[in-house]
Amino acid sequence: MATKKKSTNFEDYGPAPETLHGHPFYGLDLDPEQKVLVDAIWNPDNDIIFVNAAAGTGKTTIAMGVAHLLVKYRLYDGILCVASPCEESRQGYLPGDISQKSEVYFEPFYQAMQRCDMNPFTDIDDESLVNAKNGTGFVKLITHTYTRGSNFDHRVVIIDEMQNFTFRDAKKILTRCADNCKVICLGHDGQCDLPDESLSGFVPYLNHFRNKEHCQVCNLTINHRGWISSHADALIEGALYPPGQLKFVSLQPHTI
Repeated sequence: MATKKKSTNFEDYGPAPETLHGHPFYGLDLDPEQKVLVDAIWNPDNDIIFVNAAAGTGKTTIAMGVAHLLVKYRLYDGILCVASPCEESRQGYLPGDISQKSEVYFEPFYQAMQRCDMNPFTDIDDESLVNAKNGTGFVKLITHTYTRGSNFDHRVVIIDEMQNFTFRDAKKILTRCADNCKVICLGHDGQCDLPDESLSGFVPYLNHFRNKEHCQVCNLTINHRGWISSHADALIEGALYPPGQLKFVSLQPHTI
């Protein structure tokens, strides 16, 4: 494993602890599976972590929280968050410039940052470059759309909702990452938004890396949003009726 370069751009938190056991972790009450994920991300021997997580399991918050500490302890130079604009097929249909077109896909990252005592207004390295110039912007939010040829170096790379990355898009992002990155691949094998789920790169790459040294695969199964979210997530598409036999109820207008 490559030696990690320490950044000099952030406030000195002192020596990094060997583990985060006993760390207050932003006041969050972590379940046992989430604690395993925290340890997996913090482990210096892990370069890439795959997380197969059901809805409402806190995967983005946990990833952001540990990434924040990795940067604050000067183990990495910043955080790169990557989203997929799969639901619109092409960002070009959205109004505005590329930053405005991408903004809608970053809401999960904003929410995670706020839960982890981060300030999006100062911590995000935006196009204005003000935060970067002031030395406060260490979080970069991008979509995978225009990353061909880019190099990701000394960053914690969070790939969110990776089940919505096609195999080619997943490969494009993963091959940008240098060995001195910490890569966190978050996904849900049961909730793909691609028109053709067979094109998803999440499970193929999870299995491709599963037995590699410096890789750990984690699972999150406890939905903390509540019973509505849990019950909805448990239904598998096509389970009630075979393909082509979906039944619809005809609603007739009432006669008064």
